[in-house]
Amino acid sequence: MKNTQIVVPIMPTNQADIAEISVVDYKDADIIEWRADFLPKEEILAAATQIFEKFKDFKILFTIRTAREGGNIELSVKEYSQLLQEILEFKPDFIDIEYFSYKPALAQLEDYRDKIVLSYHNFQEMPTDLTRRLIQMWQEKTAFVKAAVMPQRECDVLDLLQITRDLTLEYGDNFITMAMGDLGKVTRLSGYLTGSRWTFASLKEASAPGQIALSDVKHILDIFENEN
Repeated sequence: MKNTQIVVPIMPTNQADIAEISVVDYKDADIIEWRADFLPKEEILAAATQIFEKFKDFKILFTIRTAREGGNIELSVKEYSQLLQEILEFKPDFIDIEYFSYKPALAQLEDYRDKIVLSYHNFQEMPTDLTRRLIQMWQEKTAFVKAAVMPQRECDVLDLLQITRDLTLEYGDNFITMAMGDLGKVTRLSGYLTGSRWTFASLKEASAPGQIALSDVKHILDIFENEN
């Protein structure tokens, strides 16, 4: 039985992109991540109606990745919090909150902690305080906590694998971690060892460095995780 859930991002930049999405192409995805930051902020709510209708048979993770953490949009804390509250009207299964960049938004969604993925992204390095950050997010008692970091050497990847396993054993199975780039690809396929719950796979265009194609991820997880 597969333990790792496969999340596949969609990144439409306009209404035409949304219309062209073929839902059948995503049949092997467990969760669809809508990366709304590829749209102008004034178009996001209008696009939401189409996105949530098109993927009504999938679980949906809403993510607005901001420039502070490697995304494509600039938002004030007020704008960020307001947008997340407005998206709740469409009943997403999960909502990403950039904890260390927009922590006040969590208080605004207090009643929706069971939907929240608290996240931290570092595109420069594997930070020395990652364990502390993950525990701090875990203490907020949301659905999941997620960290994506950029390894500079092989030991960074090994450290991330060990940290994830240690925290899963100590605190439970709601951690999602990955090392980005080619060096970190193994972390996207090792949830059966570390306990990391989700992996992010690409269909056509990767949303982060080192993302592996959906077909390859499914094939490898079938080998690693499905018992014969």
